[in-house]
Amino acid sequence: MLQGLRHWLVPILFCAGLLPSTVALANDTPDAMVRQASRQVLDTLKKDDGKNSRQIRAEVESIAVPKFDFKRMTALAVGRGWRDASPAQQEELQVQFRTLLVRTYTSTMFRFRNAQVNVASNPVISADGNEATVRSQVAMGDGKNVQVDYSLYKVATEWKVYNVSVEGASLVTVYRNNFNDIIRQSGVDGLIKSLKEKNDAFIAKS
Repeated sequence: MLQGLRHWLVPILFCAGLLPSTVALANDTPDAMVRQASRQVLDTLKKDDGKNSRQIRAEVESIAVPKFDFKRMTALAVGRGWRDASPAQQEELQVQFRTLLVRTYTSTMFRFRNAQVNVASNPVISADGNEATVRSQVAMGDGKNVQVDYSLYKVATEWKVYNVSVEGASLVTVYRNNFNDIIRQSGVDGLIKSLKEKNDAFIAKS
């Protein structure tokens, strides 16, 4: 399940996702940010003519990546093992998990350049106004529609994503199940080794 979900969840996570507006507004609602962001990233992808793919990937990544809280995502994905990990292990887990997500994304994102994203205008906001769930539907261009829900929290005036659910399947939950199995068998260092091996495999294929 992890491999299949990861294959298309991560590109959707970015391509349907979170690029900041050219002129950011302090009072942007989370749904407005997602809506504008999705247009910008898809427009950026469509600039690719086959000769500047690496440049386009770097452009999208450099803008998109800061909109995600990878530390929080890693902590949620690792679960109890995160609390047991040393500060050095936590840092390495965060680096390797972020690298895995970004490399998975860059290897497949161009397949989704023609996707259409429809973001609902009624986000679910927490009572304190600091947490939000934004719902969207992604038309993949092959007749399939995919429901994508974003979990965000507010830092000062900026919204950051810490989880994504696709058709009800939570990114951090799917990874947590897999990571917990590895940690039970070979500890936190074993998980770090597994993530490094996956990242090295991406390098070998590129």
